[in-house]
Amino acid sequence: MDEIDLIRTIDASRYAEPQALCTPSCRQALVWSDWEMDLAKAMYEVLRSLENALRCTISDRLSSHYGRDDWWKAKRLQLTHSTTKMIADAEKELLKESLPLTPAAIQRQVTLGFWVTLLGSGADYETQLWRPVSAGFPNYRGRRFPLWSRLNELRKLRNKVAHQERIGGRNLAADRHSALTAIGYVSEPLANRVEVADTAIPVLLANRPGACPRRMGSES
Repeated sequence: MDEIDLIRTIDASRYAEPQALCTPSCRQALVWSDWEMDLAKAMYEVLRSLENALRCTISDRLSSHYGRDDWWKAKRLQLTHSTTKMIADAEKELLKESLPLTPAAIQRQVTLGFWVTLLGSGADYETQLWRPVSAGFPNYRGRRFPLWSRLNELRKLRNKVAHQERIGGRNLAADRHSALTAIGYVSEPLANRVEVADTAIPVLLANRPGACPRRMGSES
């Protein structure tokens, strides 16, 4: 497969900045595509750590508060329809894969959006969820909505990564800082560990691809 066919096959040109390519099939598109792929992998690792931290701290607090591992089945807890659907979808996926429907398996199967939703709007979520869960964010000082807003923006970023959308046009240094801050609300040692482990994003941002040399030459 020659480079032009490769560029078309993976739609590489969509990852380049506007005016960076001399033609839609410019070889520089592959440079941008590779950079985006490496960036997405690195960002995904940071966001995966955030998701794990949210899952563990929220599930632990709610299991303790409602006295059962499958806390979402507690009679006095009223979840929104969309939230209960996420649980049902997780159960269907586990059944499809012939996996046991244990509370732990279900909670690992739901997405980051599920955990973010629990901190959002719902029928008395302030009392039902935030009050028992807030202790799981010992380093956060503030109301529920600002925390939800930060996490929801990170959820949107994760979806862009998962769906191979372009993220290189974002302020990824700020996104990385936001994710580390959110992890730090749960555990500062974990946030420090994730930050030390992530050597890729700072290097990638410092080595952002440029425009096609031909295009640069035509503008000089």
